[in-house]
Amino acid sequence: MKPILHHYDASPFSRKAQKMLGLKQLSWLSVEMPMTAPKPEIEELTGGYRGTPVLQLGHNFFVDNLAIAKALDRCFPETKTLAGKQSRFIDDAIGHWADELFEPVLRAAVGKFAADWDDHFRADRQAVFPHLDFDRLPGELPNFYQRIVTMAQELAAHLESFGPFIHGAEPSLADIHCWGILWFVFAGLPEVSEPLQSLTTLHEWYAAMEAVGFGERIESNYEAAYGVVTASQPEAPVLLSDSATAFGDWIGSEVSVRAEGADRGVVNGILSAVDADLIRLSVSQTNDQSTHVYFPRMGYSLTLI
Repeated sequence: MKPILHHYDASPFSRKAQKMLGLKQLSWLSVEMPMTAPKPEIEELTGGYRGTPVLQLGHNFFVDNLAIAKALDRCFPETKTLAGKQSRFIDDAIGHWADELFEPVLRAAVGKFAADWDDHFRADRQAVFPHLDFDRLPGELPNFYQRIVTMAQELAAHLESFGPFIHGAEPSLADIHCWGILWFVFAGLPEVSEPLQSLTTLHEWYAAMEAVGFGERIESNYEAAYGVVTASQPEAPVLLSDSATAFGDWIGSEVSVRAEGADRGVVNGILSAVDADLIRLSVSQTNDQSTHVYFPRMGYSLTLI
């Protein structure tokens, strides 16, 4: 089954998903979604989610890079694993570190560029990131720039001691988490990238991650992606155990799922499985079939309707 990635290239999180496909050397279909709401095509397929990226495998849709990484490792076990050889705790901690790096990067990008955005794009980004005060951010840019530099220096020091990659000899999901955010820094924040030029180890690591590539990308469209859904419905991948969890009593009930801290839409559907890592909803489509939509447990809220 060929993976289909719903995304847009300007997003560092889309770039992370692309790099996962590259590390696994997969051929995949690219479906570009709009950068701003409304996004009716992807919302129809997922039952309301409009964030980027979303990975489609047949009737199965994996939201957020944590769910995408698990899907790729489970569904393509013959390819290079994304999980590092260290403990899962360390991998997750590095993912949280990358999320912490994204915050000053986001604030710096908004503070630098928001004044030039058109009204529609600015309103969309204010809705997506309601915790940001867009009017104050330009005056705080030096603080964000320095925070990014400090965190990049931390990564460089680690690579100097334990590299060439975060876990040593081989790249993994931990590297992808960090690379995706620094890709955005090097692409759009010269005020930060210039002070980092002296960090030779960091740039060698970054070049090595660039060399991983993005797999074989084939341009496609929503019609092709929806055509997969109108085909005969396969069984859902065995990604979740149905063992008792904090939400075990909700299995079979109608629920809603939303991202915490950002507006990426609300998905309503029937809860079909939950485990320690993922939530799976069954979402009805207009052709009387269903899609299976997977969310990470971390960063998403689940409520009964």
